Amino acid sequence: MINAPLTATLREETAAYEFLSGGGETGELIRSFNWDASALGPVNQWPSCLKTCIRILLTSPQPMFLWWGQDGIHLYNDACKALLGDKHPAAMGQPAAIAWSRLWEQLQPRFSSLMNDETVTAGTPLLQIVQQEGIYYHFNGSPIPDETGHIAGVMAIGAIADNSHPLLAYTKTDVSGFTRDLLHHFDDIIAQTGLTLVVNFDPVTPEIYIDRDMWEKVLFILLTNALRYTLQGGVAVRLSQEEGTLQLTVSDSGVGISHAMQTAIGERCLHSDAPKTGLALVDELVKRDGGAFEISSTVGEGSVFRITFPVGKEHLPADKVINGDAAIVYKLYPDFTPHQIAATRKLKQEVDDQRYRRLLECLPAAIYTCDKEGRLLFFNEAAVQLWGRTPQPGIDKWCGAWKIYQLDGTTPIRFDAIPMAQTIKSGRPVRGQQMIVERPDGRRRIVQPYPDPLFDANGQLVGAVNMLVDVTDQRANEEYISRMAAIVEYSDDAIIGKTLEGIVTSWNPAAERLFGYTAEEMIGTSITRIIPPDKLMEEPIILQQLRAGQRIDHFETKRVTKDGTLLDISLTISPVKDLQGNIIGASKIARDVTHQRELFSALKESESKYMQLAFKLEAMVEQRTNELVEANFYLRKSNQELEQFAYITSHDLQEPLRKIQTFAGMLYNNSKDVLSETSRIYIDKVMLSAKRMSQLISELLDYSRLIHVKDPFVETDLNDILVKVLNDFEVLIGQRDVQISICNLPCLMASPLQMNQLFHNLLGNAIKFSSPNRKPVIEIYAERLGVADIAAMPELDAGREYHAIVVKDNGIGFDQIYSEKIFQIFQRLNDRTAFEGTGIGLALCSKIAINHKGIIYATGVPDEGACFRVILPA
Repeated sequence: MINAPLTATLREETAAYEFLSGGGETGELIRSFNWDASALGPVNQWPSCLKTCIRILLTSPQPMFLWWGQDGIHLYNDACKALLGDKHPAAMGQPAAIAWSRLWEQLQPRFSSLMNDETVTAGTPLLQIVQQEGIYYHFNGSPIPDETGHIAGVMAIGAIADNSHPLLAYTKTDVSGFTRDLLHHFDDIIAQTGLTLVVNFDPVTPEIYIDRDMWEKVLFILLTNALRYTLQGGVAVRLSQEEGTLQLTVSDSGVGISHAMQTAIGERCLHSDAPKTGLALVDELVKRDGGAFEISSTVGEGSVFRITFPVGKEHLPADKVINGDAAIVYKLYPDFTPHQIAATRKLKQEVDDQRYRRLLECLPAAIYTCDKEGRLLFFNEAAVQLWGRTPQPGIDKWCGAWKIYQLDGTTPIRFDAIPMAQTIKSGRPVRGQQMIVERPDGRRRIVQPYPDPLFDANGQLVGAVNMLVDVTDQRANEEYISRMAAIVEYSDDAIIGKTLEGIVTSWNPAAERLFGYTAEEMIGTSITRIIPPDKLMEEPIILQQLRAGQRIDHFETKRVTKDGTLLDISLTISPVKDLQGNIIGASKIARDVTHQRELFSALKESESKYMQLAFKLEAMVEQRTNELVEANFYLRKSNQELEQFAYITSHDLQEPLRKIQTFAGMLYNNSKDVLSETSRIYIDKVMLSAKRMSQLISELLDYSRLIHVKDPFVETDLNDILVKVLNDFEVLIGQRDVQISICNLPCLMASPLQMNQLFHNLLGNAIKFSSPNRKPVIEIYAERLGVADIAAMPELDAGREYHAIVVKDNGIGFDQIYSEKIFQIFQRLNDRTAFEGTGIGLALCSKIAINHKGIIYATGVPDEGACFRVILPA
């Protein structure tokens, strides 16, 4: 602020310079400015080029401004002041970085280019100012050289744009900075309304193209909507990015939007022929640019408006995308003052006496008022907390609770019969009734209503005010005290109260039974009456500890009864405090432990016997453990020898079988002409038996190997395994015209060799036992087991996931009573002459499933088919 004498002095000095004359208000402002204290220095030392620029500026009817020197000292004329808005007059004589602080991050690179006489983007103005009426002024900057030829400043001349601002233009924009600048226009309004603006901007990609006019309009509509309908709390603006989408969220703590209103907004958005305003216009603008607009709102709690846009420019019309530098825009917003939103903030004026309202709001008790029809008019925050919901003023009647019950907790009370309704109907207060209020979340509170009628100046009933006192804790305390009294009364332990001087104040029936004195005999006397003479020194020590607030636990001592009997007693003594926390006495629990002491002595006597027995048992366990270790050693050795024996035996057995087959074949080939028909049949049976014996030995060897399988488990694609098995059966499948249906099988950690054996046996069985009455059909597929399925099979680990591999056929099937027998080795259900086989294949499948921590089971129906399910870990 410049004082008057200094201003007058400056006017006298500058009056001598003709180049400062005229210029209207801004000319007067320049002449009165204290330039001596600025970067430009005294006026008489200004260079002639600066004087010329100022003279042009003051006499030009066009809006012009000048940035002079490296600091860009800001000067402008009368034609420009209206375009500066609230920057005038504070911007005069200030460095451009201060005068244009909100835009300087964008303006500074262009200013530096002009000061360095560098080429700037053709057709891009230095600055674009938008008036309230939507008129655009372009300010093109020109470098001004001084007498030495160096650039000394930048002159900008404004001109009304002639269709230079297209109706639709998408420019690459720093959305965070642009949005933050727009929000500054709302700072004063938000402060005046007593609300809080919370801004939370996450980092976003710089490759964002937006129509800036659209973005400003959307943000303006969402913020004004939030300010109009938010009574307390605040408005939050969040900008974030998730993968390829940009999100702008405006949320408020306002009155919210009802479901019916949201439906109406949605209908307005759908009717494209109707003129769009407000939120419907936001929806139209956002969808035009490939975005989405969402509204979520809860009446009484607030609303959340979220718009989502794709980043980049691929989704935008190519002819509307500006790839070069866009104009830097300074926009003059229309006035948005608190009186413009006052009409929609009427809820703040529901109670005429604001001091009375504030008083009720501050009270911890739930208070609400109703009109004479029972409609709720006002309720404080404590009432909302008690009810667990925010009722709708003018709609909810009699009470804002969710449900109301009688004290039995099961009998509901009609709302028009509660004490508040009784008061309004009778015009008299109602007292002495309690009821249970249930919240929407199911929690309940017991309340004591205090409704009172309200009358106007003429004595006419206008409504009622009700205070709901929550007595839940009080009733709980009363019940607690009652229970404690019952515990004391019926306890088997002696419970005694005394003062800090040792005077007895309470004596329960158990104390009477234990010590023989009645309550009338003991209350008011000293507790030393039951203390033996040799234990009297304990009492002062106990009282001293109690005064220090210490608790005494399980103090074992002796006490004397009325008939002189000494008792072993365990005492627990606690200090008793008043409401202020002062220790005023003690509560003593005495338990007769005479019998326990006798038992303890007996226990100690037998303890040594138990210890001796424990040592013996420990020695026996150690001996048994050694025996088990030795047995395990020999068992492993025996298993190894058995495995070796099985291999050698099978190998040695195969050799004579091969000779039998070879010589029988030679005998048949060399002597078939001289052999009788009977002899040839015998030779065929010999060869067939040898072949079956060879197969039996091979499969038996495979089965024995699975007992101690050591195949490594690797990631195995069951689809590949199945393809190989199908190739093995290709000829047989063609001969029997088998139709096979296969669905995609999973990949498992398994032994590829064993999986090959598994599919080979299951598929071979399905083909072998096909029905002659119909075309064979085999289905092979996999299923993921659910939690319930796994729980139903105790053999499985409930903490793992499993696949079921299913092989289903329409063959001869089997009776379900044999579902376990078929997996036992050498067990067959069919005649060997009708169906070949050794009875080992399915036993082999069972072993493979067990080796993989799984199971196999089968279901069948005679002459309909069979289904084998192999359960394997995922």
